[in-house]
Amino acid sequence: MEEKILDITKGLTNIELKDIIKEAIQEAIRNKKERKATLTIDECVEYSGIGRDKILQLAHGDNNFPSFKVGKKFLINKELLDSWLEDISKEKKAI
Repeated sequence: MEEKILDITKGLTNIELKDIIKEAIQEAIRNKKERKATLTIDECVEYSGIGRDKILQLAHGDNNFPSFKVGKKFLINKELLDSWLEDISKEKKAI
């Protein structure tokens, strides 16, 4: 296996190798994030496109927003969030 890698990378510059490694690491990070079952408030903001204040309001509220608390920290169930977003979109419901 090592010989194969050495043969493949033989003609590449250090910069090209660094770029390949950087891309592989970024892809691994993206894949890991996609597999997470829960999101933090900030991850939910980034994932959903909904503002941080609104996400916090929804998490604190008594509604069907898919959040729960672990200690002082809110977590959002990613699969249920997808369903929730789909439902409010279908209903054209204001949040």
